[in-house]
Amino acid sequence: MLPGREREQNELSRVLNEARAGHGGGILLWGEPGIGKSALLRDAEQRATEFRVLASRGNSAESEVDFAALRELLGPLADRVPALPGPQARALTAALGRGPADRFLVGAALVTLLAAAAAGQPVLLIVDDAQWADLATARALTFALRRLGADRVVLLAAVRDCPAGAVWQSLRVLPVAPLTDAQARHLLSRRSGGVGAPRAARMLRLADGNPLALREFPVDTEDGAGIAWGPAPFGPQLRAAFADRLAALDPAVRTLLTVVAAEDRGTLGAVTTASAELGVTPAHWEAALEASLLTVTDGRVDMRHRLLCGAAYDAAAPAERRAVHLALAAALRGGETSELCAWHLAAGLDTPNPELAQALADGADRVHHRNGPLAAAAVLRRAAAITADPGTAGVRLATAARFAWEGGDIESARRLLTLAETRTPPPAIALAAPGLPGLLELVAGDPARAHTLLLRDAAVIAQTPVPAAGASVDSPPHQRISKFAITSSEVAGAHANSLRRGRGDDIAAGLRLLAGRAVWALGQAPDLPMDGQLEAVTAEPSPILSAQLLPGAEQLLEWGLADQAVEPYLAVAGGLRATGDRAAAIGVLPQLATLQLATGQWEAGEVTLAEAFELASGAGADNILAQCWNLRARLSAQRGDADLVTDSVDRALALSRPHSVPLLVGSAYWHHGFHALTAGDAEAAYRRLRALSQPGHEAAHPTLARLATLDLVEAACRVGRFDEATAHAERIVAWARRSRARWALAAAYSCRALLSEEDRAEHYYRRAVAAGDARHTSFGRARSQLLYGKWLRRVRRRRDAAEQLRPAADAFELIGAAAWAARTRTELDLTGTGAKPAGTGSTPLTVQESQVARLAAQGLTNREIGAELFLSPRTVGHHMSRILEKLGLTGRSELRGIDFDNGMRLTLPSA
Repeated sequence: MLPGREREQNELSRVLNEARAGHGGGILLWGEPGIGKSALLRDAEQRATEFRVLASRGNSAESEVDFAALRELLGPLADRVPALPGPQARALTAALGRGPADRFLVGAALVTLLAAAAAGQPVLLIVDDAQWADLATARALTFALRRLGADRVVLLAAVRDCPAGAVWQSLRVLPVAPLTDAQARHLLSRRSGGVGAPRAARMLRLADGNPLALREFPVDTEDGAGIAWGPAPFGPQLRAAFADRLAALDPAVRTLLTVVAAEDRGTLGAVTTASAELGVTPAHWEAALEASLLTVTDGRVDMRHRLLCGAAYDAAAPAERRAVHLALAAALRGGETSELCAWHLAAGLDTPNPELAQALADGADRVHHRNGPLAAAAVLRRAAAITADPGTAGVRLATAARFAWEGGDIESARRLLTLAETRTPPPAIALAAPGLPGLLELVAGDPARAHTLLLRDAAVIAQTPVPAAGASVDSPPHQRISKFAITSSEVAGAHANSLRRGRGDDIAAGLRLLAGRAVWALGQAPDLPMDGQLEAVTAEPSPILSAQLLPGAEQLLEWGLADQAVEPYLAVAGGLRATGDRAAAIGVLPQLATLQLATGQWEAGEVTLAEAFELASGAGADNILAQCWNLRARLSAQRGDADLVTDSVDRALALSRPHSVPLLVGSAYWHHGFHALTAGDAEAAYRRLRALSQPGHEAAHPTLARLATLDLVEAACRVGRFDEATAHAERIVAWARRSRARWALAAAYSCRALLSEEDRAEHYYRRAVAAGDARHTSFGRARSQLLYGKWLRRVRRRRDAAEQLRPAADAFELIGAAAWAARTRTELDLTGTGAKPAGTGSTPLTVQESQVARLAAQGLTNREIGAELFLSPRTVGHHMSRILEKLGLTGRSELRGIDFDNGMRLTLPSA
C-alpha cells in the first residue's frame, strides 16, 4: 500500500476491474512533481497481473516529434502491425518509422490493433509524464480510447500541469493532492522510525505534503533539525523533478521565488524591496501571481507552491544566494527587524565576523521573546559559526543548546552541547546552560552520570558571585559572571538574569534536587518524608523551577500523596505549555499520567499519556519514552491484552536496559508480573515480581517493591510460597504504619487476609475495603472487593460474596479493566445468586466444573486451578475426569477448542 493514497488506488483498481469485465476506460492523474503519480502507476501495473502492459514515458526532448511516444508504447506489438488492413498497416508503419502518416488512419489502426490484442488478454496502456508526450500520440490515444469502450483496454496517464485545454482532458481526471498532515506524519515515521516533534514539524512544513520531499529532505542532518531556519537542500530526485519547471520560468521570476523562500516569513515589504533591488519588476510579480506561484493578501506574500520556491533557492548559485540575503538584510535594516537583518547578513558569510556575531547574540533574547526558543537557538548557532574566539563560540553554542532544550529539540540540544564542550570548559557551560548536561542524561542516559553532572553544575552556580546589573564582558574582572574567560555578554542571559534577581541559590538548589531524583531512580535514595515539597511547588512562580521541585510520581504514590499532587502537576504542565518549554513538559507528562491513572482519572490519564508519547517519540528521550511504554503495559495488563503488554514491556526494556535504570526496568518487571497474575499464571507473576526486592537484580527498586507488594503476596499464595508471602506482607505492614498511606493500609490488610485463618480473614478483608480509596473508579477498591468476595464464596456465603463482587465488576468495567471484570463476573457466576452466564447455550457441566474447564483451557495446571478456586489439586483432578467424560474428550488439551459460551461446541481442531 502507498500511505495516504487509498482513494487513488481504489479508483485505479475500479477502472481495471471494469476492463476485466469488458468495459474500457482511462484515467488521467494530475499533480505536482514528486506527489506520487509514478508510484500510483507502478502500483496499478503490479495489480494488473493478467494484463498485457504497454508503457512509455514522455520526453521533453521528443515532445515535438510526431508519434515518438507511440513508438515506445507499441514496441511489443510491432509484429502485429502487418496483419492490420492494408491502409491502416501502412499508416501505422509510417508513423512508427518516422515517416509521414495519415493521422486518422493511424488512429483507426490503433483501434484495430488494441482491440485485437485485448481479445486474447486485457491491455493496460501507461503513459507517464504525459505532459511531454507529443501531440500526435496524445490525439491518437484519446481517439482510440473513445472507440474502445466495449474492449478490455485501459489507458492510465499522468501529467504535472493542469490538463484544462489539453488533449488529455478527454480522460477522466483524478487529481493527486498533497498528503494530509496525518498521512505525511505516517510516511515520515516510516522513513525515519520516528523523529522528534520539532524536527517533524520542520520537515512537514518544508515538504508541504509531497511524498518525494518527505523521502528526500535531510531529516537526519542539521538542516532538518527543529532549530534550523530557512530553506533546506534538495535531494537529487527532488531537484530533478523540479528542474524543468524551474527552467520554464523567467529568470526574474525565479529570483523572486528565491527571495520569498529565503525571507520565509511572508513580509511583503521586505520581499518587494529586496526583489526590486535584484531586478524584479511589477510585470514579474504579475506573472508569478497569474501562475498561482504566490499570493498577496493583507501585507503578506505567501508561497502557493512552497516546494517550487524551495527548488528555486536550492538551484541558485552561492553568489546568487548571497546577493538575495544581502538584499533582504538591506530591506530589513533598522527598527524591530535588526535581528533579521543580522541573520541575513550572516547567511551571506563564510568567514568569521565578530561584530555581526555579537549583533546576533545580543538579539537572541528578543528573538526568543518574539519567535520562540527554537528560533533563538538557530540565531545563536549561526552566531557561533562566525565567532572566531573558541570560548565565546562555546558559550553561544551552550546557550543555543539550552534554547533547543526549551523548545523540545532534545537531539539538537545534545549536538550543540557536544560542540560547546569542545570549545569551552564545563564551568562556563554550567553558567550558560545550567544543569543541561545532567538533564540530558536524566531523560536519555545514565542516572548515575546525571547525578554527577547536576551536582557539578550546582556547585559552579552556587560559587558564582552575583553579577552587578548591567555587567558585561567589558566590566572589571570582579564584576564578571565567573572567573572563567567568558567573552560574550549573552552569558548574562536567562541564568544571569536569575542571578541578578537573587535566584542563583534557587537554581543550584533545584539542580541538587534533580540530582536527588537521579539517585532515587537508581533505587539508592533514603526513604525520607516529603513534608512541604508539594507546597514548595505551588509557591514557586517559575514553571521550569517548579518542574524541578516536583517529586517523582511513584514517590508520591508510595507516600499516599497522589490526590494532593495532581493539581500541582496540572498547574506545572500548563505553565510549561504556556511558556513553550517542551523538554520540561516531556518529563512532567508521564508523571502526571501516572498520578491521574492512580487517582481514577482514567480518561484524562490516557489523554496525557498520548501527549507524552507524541512529545517523547523520536525526541531522543529514551528514559521518558520508556516510562510511557511502561504505563501502556500497565493499562494493557488491566485489559488483558497480552500482545500489547508484551510489546510494551519489550520496548520499555530495550530503552531502559542500556542505561541501567532500575526504576524503569523494575516498572517493566512489575507490569509484566501484574499481567501474568491477571492472566492466571501465578508462577510467572511470582518470578517477575520478587525481582523488585532482590538486591543486585536489574529490577530491584524499593519504591516499586512496596507498590507491588499485594501483587507479589497474592502470586506467592497461589503457588504455595506462604513463608515468603508472609515476609513481604510484614514489610508492607511496616510501611503502612510509617506512611499511613491509604493504599498501603488497604494492601497490608489484604495481605494479612490472604495469609490468615478463616476466623481472622474476614476482619482484615473488611478493613481493606474500608481503608482504601472509596471512589467508584478506584482499581484498588474493586480489587479489595474481589478478594473479599472470593473468600466469601469459598466459605459458602454466596449472597454476601455477590454483594462485594457486583460493585467490583461494575468498577472494573467502568475503568476499562476488561480482564479483571471478566474474572470478577466469573466469580459472580459461581455464587449462583442469579447472575447470568456470559453465553446462552446449555451446558452439561456444573457451575464449578465449568469454572475448572475454563481455567484448564487457558493452560493452567491442577495446582494453579486449585489456587484460583480454593480447591485441592486432587479435587480439581476429580472434576477434570468428569469434564472430559461429559464432553467426550480424550485429553485436557482439547478444551482449547471448546466454545464455553455457546453450548460447549468444539470450534477448533483438537491439538
